[in-house]
Amino acid sequence: MNSQLIIPLSAKLCHPIFNKPEDGITADESMLKTQYIHPLFLYEAAYYAGMEALKPWEKKEKCIRVLLEEWKEHKRLLDEHFGNRNQKAAEDPMKTAIGLFLQLLFWTNGKPVDFQEELGDLKIKPVNLKERLNFILKSPALYHAYIQLSVLVAEMEKHYIKHITLENIKKKAPEKK
Repeated sequence: MNSQLIIPLSAKLCHPIFNKPEDGITADESMLKTQYIHPLFLYEAAYYAGMEALKPWEKKEKCIRVLLEEWKEHKRLLDEHFGNRNQKAAEDPMKTAIGLFLQLLFWTNGKPVDFQEELGDLKIKPVNLKERLNFILKSPALYHAYIQLSVLVAEMEKHYIKHITLENIKKKAPEKK
């Protein structure tokens, strides 16, 4: 039988729309070894707490594919909520979708999510990321924030595909002596 864990949150994972410093992430111990989408930032919390766990940012090709599939499901739900002009119902799914985007962004860069990191220091990112993300984070339930998030995810997916393709080409290229 697996035991429940409460993983403490590092300051690197604290952001007002996601959690508070006193919050922890509750998870089943078995979840640390296999990829789960929920709870958000589970693997980052375990990493910062010094626990043995999956590091999806080191297994990009497999783990990011799962993130992108989850994004598609959330996008369908958000399309429905915003199509019905139901901002209240869209708020929580938008927060999850923003978390998925942040994981996509950081994992593509080979890093765990870190809210304290300067986004400009990330090598692979959409143009004007900081300004666009700040807009989304200030009003996550707005339709325009959803549109901006959708565009950011699409741009980031393209950057990810380009990055993986270039990495694979480098792996296959013969070494020069």
